[in-house]
Formats: sequence, C-alpha cells, structure tokens
Amino acid sequence: MKNYFKALIATVTLAFAPAADASGGMGMTWRKSNHASGVDEVGCLDCDAYFGDTACTARLPVLCIKQDGSPRPASLPGPYYAGWAGGNIATTLPVAGNFLMSLAHANETCVQFFGPGWRMASFHDAGGWGFNAYGNVRTDTRFWVYIWDQPANCWNP
Repeated sequence: MKNYFKALIATVTLAFAPAADASGGMGMTWRKSNHASGVDEVGCLDCDAYFGDTACTARLPVLCIKQDGSPRPASLPGPYYAGWAGGNIATTLPVAGNFLMSLAHANETCVQFFGPGWRMASFHDAGGWGFNAYGNVRTDTRFWVYIWDQPANCWNP
C-alpha cells in the first residue's frame, strides 16, 4: 500500500510540472525484447538514438534502473552481445515525455516510484543499444530512456 501512495504522489506531481520543450519534440524510447529466468533484455529496437523516435507528448513509462552490482547470470551469453547492467529494472506509470524537464527530474521520478538508488536508465548503462538486468518490465509499450551524448531526450533544447 505504501508503494501505491508513493506512485500516486509521483503521478500527481508530474501532472503539475511545467513541460520541457525539446528540439523537434522527440525523445528516445526502448522496449523489452526478451525475458528468461528473471532477466529482461531491453534495447533500442526501432529507436532513433540520435534525434528521438517518439513525440514528447506521448505518455509512456520511464525505464528505471538500480545498479547494485548484481553478478551476471551464468545463463547469459558473452558480454559483447548481451551487456549486463548489474542491477534491476522497473517501469513507472506512464508520463508525458515533455514533463521530463531534465535528467535530474527524470531520476527523481524513479526515486519517487521506487526509492533511493533508482534512476532513469541510460542508453550506455551496459555499453549501448541495449542491456540485460533483473526484472520483468512491460512488453506492451515502449518506455523513455535517456542518452547523454546525443540530443534525443525530451529535455534537450
């Protein structure tokens, strides 16, 4: 019940936040491609990591991660094709991308939903283009992910 109220407060807070104004109004999104033995594989999958692929007015979950140094499962193939993010992932309730005004704001959204140590997942969390982590996130939607070296975030000018 406590997590329900934290999520409700986070959602209400986001509803009253001023909108960001991204160049071109597009942000990068990923989706889940696989789940096995408690591990999700998430990645770009038809995304645009350079300019964004989804209108910032779209309401999608934020992909959050808590990198706690979890050891790589022995069942995962070699590190080059299945990067291990060393932690757990989860998604928030859907939010409009233009309400994610900065990386700090997006990270705070993850903290509000899941607690200390959680932050918005990054394109580069395990090398790039995708990674594996413990979790079981939704398969029915894309989710917001940030990239630090390209203007593909809804908060980019």
